[in-house]
Amino acid sequence: MNITITDSVPVVKETDVIVVGGGLAGVAAATAAARQGMKVTLIEKTIALGGLATMGHVCVYLPIDDGNGNKVYGGLAEELLHVCIKYSYDNLPEVWRSKPDTAPKDSERYMSNFNIPAAVLALDEFTENEGIDVVFDTVFSEPIMEGRTVKGIVVENKSGRTAYMAKMFIDASGDSDLLFRAGADTETLPTIVSHWFHELDFNMIKEGLEAHDMMHVTPLRWLGLVPSGGAGDDKEDLTCYGTTSEGVNKYIRLSRGLALDFLKKHQSPEFCMISMPTIPQFRMTRRLIGNDQLKYDGEYHIEDSIGCVIASLDKPATVYEFPYQGLITDKLTNVAAAGRMVSAEGRGWAIMRFIPACVLTGEAAGTAAALAIKEGTDLLHVDVKKLQAILEKNGVKLHRTKAMEGNVPEPRKPGPRPRLSKMYVHTDPEDNVRTAGSGH
Repeated sequence: MNITITDSVPVVKETDVIVVGGGLAGVAAATAAARQGMKVTLIEKTIALGGLATMGHVCVYLPIDDGNGNKVYGGLAEELLHVCIKYSYDNLPEVWRSKPDTAPKDSERYMSNFNIPAAVLALDEFTENEGIDVVFDTVFSEPIMEGRTVKGIVVENKSGRTAYMAKMFIDASGDSDLLFRAGADTETLPTIVSHWFHELDFNMIKEGLEAHDMMHVTPLRWLGLVPSGGAGDDKEDLTCYGTTSEGVNKYIRLSRGLALDFLKKHQSPEFCMISMPTIPQFRMTRRLIGNDQLKYDGEYHIEDSIGCVIASLDKPATVYEFPYQGLITDKLTNVAAAGRMVSAEGRGWAIMRFIPACVLTGEAAGTAAALAIKEGTDLLHVDVKKLQAILEKNGVKLHRTKAMEGNVPEPRKPGPRPRLSKMYVHTDPEDNVRTAGSGH
């Protein structure tokens, strides 16, 4: 072991499965393992579940259909959408509310906005009902290694440095923190800077009251760069690395600087910001280089597929299949990736960062961890056919259907994405820049 457990680093718990990271991928991983009879501990560095979807204010559960009326994501990816909108407002189209597999081709997308505090509380209730031991306010520090096997992790919280031991581990940190520190091969890229917040002004209140629409009253504004470029490209560098303290702090300063500039420009007794993200809104930071990766250049049928994935904003969306080997690496016997940092490069990485894909990989990783324990093996030798059978039984769409095969996405146009709803507001271009003389 790289770390010696002593009285100064006491073992506080031994369990079956440990999940590092309580975003929606981590929640899905923990839930899937628990439903297979495992004792599960979920380690979360903040004080709320949901990750970017809640603390990061990315409170739009993007489409789980292909834009042609075919549900692509079932299982926990669909279930957690409904958990997030269980309380407070939503704008889920009625045609999808009963969770059908198909809808008319011209139907609205199977997606919804959700209220952040309500989603956090619903996720608390959900994980408690699933019997998951959630440990908040606890930061993962180091793996405890024995060869290629992780035996435990060292964490830090108000109790000091302590250790948690387990048979299987799932890295849902978003940044491959456990995988990287345990010796897996990874790739690191910079990410764009943005800042999302809810706002309130008298005009929106009036319009919302007239429309009887709560989401219109408190729209969500997006400052900063958008993935396709746009405002800010010829100004100060609005990209950061999310895997160093320097990068994280740069992101925080830049994103809050955008918000401060916007506030100064729009300061008025009739306007206020009513929320702000409490974690940096990183999109892609460091991902696993696994035994396989998402294929998106014509090879659509994957024998060891753990589920279908799409670029959720494409309409119609090309449907791909994600390989089990994209969750694991030969460098480690008992750690699986879940969420945005699974093995996918190029546009595939961007596809896998969407909430539905994150939840899908979490469900597959948690199920695989439980199956490995039951079979007395490791993640490298899991019976994939048995894994697929469990996932399919639980509603996961393993392979593309005939109806999905003809999807050809519309050409991507430069500039900001269109608004997803009244609640999702791209700001004016001049608000999306940080100039060298801005003082931040």
